[in-house]
Amino acid sequence: MDSSDTRTTGGNRPAAGARTGKTREERIERLGELIFHLRRKCSLKDMHLVRDHGISTAEYNCLIQFFDRSVIGMKELGERLDITPGGVTRIVSSLEAKGVLERRVSPEDRRGVDVVLTREGSRIVGEIHEAARELHEEILADVSDGQREQIIAAVELLSGAIGRWLERRAAKGEESG
Repeated sequence: MDSSDTRTTGGNRPAAGARTGKTREERIERLGELIFHLRRKCSLKDMHLVRDHGISTAEYNCLIQFFDRSVIGMKELGERLDITPGGVTRIVSSLEAKGVLERRVSPEDRRGVDVVLTREGSRIVGEIHEAARELHEEILADVSDGQREQIIAAVELLSGAIGRWLERRAAKGEESG
């Protein structure tokens, strides 16, 4: 057992690892398993939104980038989706054909192309956003408010840790590249 398993948390209550009797390595392994299962379940959950709106998973992933804005540059959209320029072009072309998005020359840099939500696109993104909120509310219906706060805090902590790890990786890549 590692040293973190025998410490206490400010009182007589043992630390989380001590309560479970698991080693640090076992807890890390369990976290990895939980993250994998959560990713899989979130993908399945998103499939309900995709199916209900008659769009592909790739189109859904593109449209959720517009939850907080109505214009995104093609290059930034590709970075946010982590796909090739050709992949972004295919998705945007498909959504453009459906009247959801349109491409415009960027007013800031005439060499760049902006992707803009159309009026129909704004309506669809609003519907998807509301449907996602309702779906999460339904999923968490039997979770107490206190547990919801714990979930939010834990996910924020994990997201921050992953973000810092990604930044360190990117910095290492720039140093070695």
